[in-house]
Amino acid sequence: MKTYISNALIVVAFLWIIINYTYFRVDKLPEAISYNFTPKDTTWKQLSIREKIGQTMIVRAFHKSQVEEFGSIENMMKTYPIGGLFIPWWDYLNTPPRNQVISTIKKAVLDYENASKYPMIVTEDFERGVGSIYSEFTNMPSEMALGAANRTDLAYKFGNAIAKESNVLGINWLLHPLVDLNMNPLQDLVIERAISDDATRAYPLLKAQIQGMNAQGVVATIKHFPGDGATIKNQHLITSANNLSVPEWNATFGTLYQKMINNGAPCIMVGHIRFPAYQKEKRNGVLLPASLSEELMVGLLKKKMKFNGIIMSDALNMGGVAGYYDSEIETSLAAFKAGVDMVLWPTLKFMDSLEVRIKRGEIPMSRLDDAVERIWGVREHYDLLKKKNSIFYTLSDSEKRTIKKDGQEIANTAVTLLTDSIKIPLKPSENKRIAIVNISHKNRTKELRLTQNLLQEKGFVVDTILHNPGFLEWEENLKFFDTYDKVLVAFENRYFNPLGASLLKDKEALAVWTMGMLPQHKIIAVSYSNPYYVNFYFDNAYIGINAYSLNAFSQKAVVDALTGAIPFKGTTPVKLDHDVLK
Repeated sequence: MKTYISNALIVVAFLWIIINYTYFRVDKLPEAISYNFTPKDTTWKQLSIREKIGQTMIVRAFHKSQVEEFGSIENMMKTYPIGGLFIPWWDYLNTPPRNQVISTIKKAVLDYENASKYPMIVTEDFERGVGSIYSEFTNMPSEMALGAANRTDLAYKFGNAIAKESNVLGINWLLHPLVDLNMNPLQDLVIERAISDDATRAYPLLKAQIQGMNAQGVVATIKHFPGDGATIKNQHLITSANNLSVPEWNATFGTLYQKMINNGAPCIMVGHIRFPAYQKEKRNGVLLPASLSEELMVGLLKKKMKFNGIIMSDALNMGGVAGYYDSEIETSLAAFKAGVDMVLWPTLKFMDSLEVRIKRGEIPMSRLDDAVERIWGVREHYDLLKKKNSIFYTLSDSEKRTIKKDGQEIANTAVTLLTDSIKIPLKPSENKRIAIVNISHKNRTKELRLTQNLLQEKGFVVDTILHNPGFLEWEENLKFFDTYDKVLVAFENRYFNPLGASLLKDKEALAVWTMGMLPQHKIIAVSYSNPYYVNFYFDNAYIGINAYSLNAFSQKAVVDALTGAIPFKGTTPVKLDHDVLK
């Protein structure tokens, strides 16, 4: 009997080991296929060590100060032959005159290009379109609007439009799209920047978007490996984490990344994000973020998942990567040594320091050669080895009209009806007077004048736009709203506005209190950003709408859908009914 029990226990233990080994390892991803970025052109081998290091650097193009320091960009490039730039929009927008910003950027980009032996890699981040930063271009709906529209043809147009307008500025490499999944409704960094919380929904839309970018010769960077959106941590402030189990990660982020790799994703940005379920590697007793982890970048991404493209770090001046090493430059060197191929925003002194470390033998030359060969392969694939006659694209009037048409179609298809207790359409004959109340950190009344004008064009009277009417001031004055048939409560807190927790606080929270005191049949609650706001703050509103963006296209889509000019077609791309929001 004892022998029987003993043998049974051995069998059970053996089965447990087998199940644990197969289920909890990263072996259940889709088959890893090594997409071939190995370059046929081998001239990279003849580059000097400083030229090779320069290929790994994406330096902020502080053109004016760099000219002042070196006398000219040509002089700078002789000493520091960098291969890539990031256009720091804040530096150009804050340098008057405003009407010369675009021409100033183009002159600066051309200056670097002319001083370089090879075409410059010119990067930027235009997740919502070039017009989200530069008003001369198109401000597109957010990624989550694509998720709500859920049409691959629109995702393709979205990527294509942003790439075209980027090419106007000479930008050939974009630091998006996000492959993050907004699984945690309290996450303040990802939110509507992600397409969805569902990898199955996100994948075909991401694939189509990148195809649209590639059609314009623009390189896409998918981010932030191993995947953001599962916790509430913000990697700009502190090290974040992907807190999923390995099986959960396999089924979501892992599958999504593996499919993108198999499709030929040229560049993956690693985040300042841990993956505790997978990692063992620590420094001073603490798990490293992916941006410093050889275990995640080389062991998992390059070897296990057979990624043959470029690993780019997220910006190394962020709080999520700070404190592991003594300085930012030591952090940059450690990231490169651990597997980063392109370092985002290093100082020029990075080149000097890396050269010294390689010559000392502290960082092997093979690590540099591996990085440069990967970069060269992507350059060759995207025709970035030979200079062109012109690096700037000129948009035709027809193309400008098409981009605007596509932006409106995305917004029209995305706008999502959550609740409707009075039966849309809204009619001036029944609800003539409408007030608009903007609940947001930053005052958006100027932008919401478009909604005011659009409603007035349809026959409504809209003579009031308020920003954060606090209950402490309005408690005795709520009769003000008696003269209005409806109050359109417009939520809008986007990424970094404000920086901090996603739920409303202080003045915004007091404004919710004020609006909550009104009869709920008066409330039309619309979120132009966070998709959870309406469901959380006004789940009993008579009309609830998610629009995902406050751009002109989305505002028009809301008004047209409210008044019956277009149908509500959008479907919610994230789960709204979370326990933490109940």
